[in-house]
Amino acid sequence: MTGVAVILVNWRGAEDTISCLASIGRLNGPRPYVIVVENGSGDQSLTRLRSVPGIDALIESPENLGFGGGCNLGIAHARNSGCNYVWLLNNDTNPMPDALMALHQRISMDPRIGAVGSLIFRDMACTDLICWGGGNVSFLSGQPRQRRTPGPVNFITGTSMLLRLDALAQIGDFDERFFLYWEDTDLCFRLRAAGWRLEVADASRVRHAISASTRKLGPDLTRYFNDSAFMFFSRHAALPFVPILANFIFRSAGQAKAGNYAEILRLLRILLRIDKGRPAING
Repeated sequence: MTGVAVILVNWRGAEDTISCLASIGRLNGPRPYVIVVENGSGDQSLTRLRSVPGIDALIESPENLGFGGGCNLGIAHARNSGCNYVWLLNNDTNPMPDALMALHQRISMDPRIGAVGSLIFRDMACTDLICWGGGNVSFLSGQPRQRRTPGPVNFITGTSMLLRLDALAQIGDFDERFFLYWEDTDLCFRLRAAGWRLEVADASRVRHAISASTRKLGPDLTRYFNDSAFMFFSRHAALPFVPILANFIFRSAGQAKAGNYAEILRLLRILLRIDKGRPAING
């Protein structure tokens, strides 16, 4: 599609990326500019992706920059290539043929729309809805809640998000301190604070069964999610300690119920800001 770049960030998921590229090749309408960021996988991903058709730009990062950092590489390339919009799409998704056209039609309706989301489904038949484009964050419970029905959202999920580059020129790209999780929510809150609107295109449908990257992280998932939550609430909440403490209690209760007491200690260390470094996941 003219003026639109689709960005896929690959981290040790070449098979998923290749499947997603095949779905992009079946999109209706003009073909988008396709950017793949190989995010320091350290495996055979780069070699495999070099031989895959349908990629206009394959960007190699020598290290894993996280989701936001990887997207930022693609965004910079799209900007330099003269694109007006970027479609951030998880590499383990399969968009339906009209997914991009519906997003583009929605964002073109109003120049103050900064981001548009898709309906996310668990199955290819698009009957098992996971998320209606995005959701809302509670500053009391400290939890993000994805919508399952139509309604207002204060963040669009980065699983499928069409962004206006003019909006990013005003607020900046992803904050790379959010290595994984909450980076899309932070971006959307900054968009809204600058007066940009968030919308959902309910004719845009994307299948996303389960996060492949999440499966690979293992115990590091706790650190990433909660450390990013700490940063998000410190930036956006009027009383940060309320959602931060509530998030700790909520997550700890779940871990206690499952008998994962080591995870509770990990959560406590994050709450006390003892675990500040990023876990090494490049090796």
